[in-house]
Amino acid sequence: MAENEILDFGHRSRWRASRAVLKDSNATLAELVACAGEDFDGVMRRLPVALRKGPGLLILLRAAQESPVALQEVVAAFTEKRLAKLALTAGQLCPSNDPAEVAQTSAQLLIDALVDQIALRAKRERRFCAPDEQDALRASLAREFGKNFVQLSATLEASMRGARIKPIKRAAPRIAVAPKDVARLSLVVRRPEQPHAR
Repeated sequence: MAENEILDFGHRSRWRASRAVLKDSNATLAELVACAGEDFDGVMRRLPVALRKGPGLLILLRAAQESPVALQEVVAAFTEKRLAKLALTAGQLCPSNDPAEVAQTSAQLLIDALVDQIALRAKRERRFCAPDEQDALRASLAREFGKNFVQLSATLEASMRGARIKPIKRAAPRIAVAPKDVARLSLVVRRPEQPHAR
């Protein structure tokens, strides 16, 4: 069901801010990457919910070892078909069936798939089309999304082990403080106010 796909950059209600920045001809690469990073944080917060809705990745990976018919039944029950396909691909790529290894491979495949979607959409919008711009875009997006790699891998691994999937909370906003303000705040000593004499 395409309407449930959190990994779809073209989804009508998700990734909306990133697509708007991409259409803005005055937007810079840094602005696009920052906006895509915020949208990716939203994907990260929705991922545990999506994994709890349908069958877990554990059931999917077990079905892949049984029969093609069992696998088709499990994939049909998934609301996140792309995620199911990425997990299956990761299971085939990993020499062992270790859930930690499969989860890390799945996380990397997920990040790569989103980077590919955004880079292709940028070309379609005639933005960042030169080879060096595409390389910079892909590298910047991979770096930005990679900040969530550990948490993403842990969430996927929990589903692959059949364990409880913990919610992912919104990261605290980063407030940039200029160095001069930090020095001033730490060095200025305020004296207690004296009561005014009447």
